[in-house]
Amino acid sequence: MTVRVGSGRKAPLTDALELAWAALEELDPRQLAEDLGAVVDGRPSVLRLAMLNDECFVDLSGKAVTYSDLGGPEVPRFLQVLILHYLAGATKTQLTDRLISFRELSGGALYYPAFKARTIDPLVEEFGLSPERLRRVAAKLNAEPLEVGTVGVKVRFFDRLPVAVILWLGDSEVSASASILYDASAAKILPTEDLTVVGGVVSRTLIKGARG
Repeated sequence: MTVRVGSGRKAPLTDALELAWAALEELDPRQLAEDLGAVVDGRPSVLRLAMLNDECFVDLSGKAVTYSDLGGPEVPRFLQVLILHYLAGATKTQLTDRLISFRELSGGALYYPAFKARTIDPLVEEFGLSPERLRRVAAKLNAEPLEVGTVGVKVRFFDRLPVAVILWLGDSEVSASASILYDASAAKILPTEDLTVVGGVVSRTLIKGARG
């Protein structure tokens, strides 16, 4: 979205970032690290956090999220919002080991057609005829194999936010299909809008890995 100079309006991501940082102001960095499996990296205000196939640094005092410490490349702002929401929402939240579909999230049934078109259908197009490629690509993300579907894998987007990707091979009568599932605790950590982003990033990362 383009903001006109002098309009007094802020881009939606700017507003979202400001609110996300504000939600973390009262939280202790060391307690955050302990709760979330992150690491306090050198300075007390800097958390090192694993995110899918990357590692990011969250400077709580400097209000910066980068891919490396001390002025490294900035994480895209939409992912910064996601990271900060996770830090604020995942404290004390325990995994349930029960997987739920996007439809089971708040508002998920309404937005599922768009989620399917943007996130799930591309996975089917990429891996539907060669499901073993999905297993090989997911292994590079240290994915955990699942005994479901033709190929099922569970990747860790964050330490406490696993995402399962399941692919069913089609035949002459039934087309190939796929699902993206979340641990039931995810709905307590992030809003549906953020979990939509999580699913999209997982999908694109797997597809990029297959083509790279």
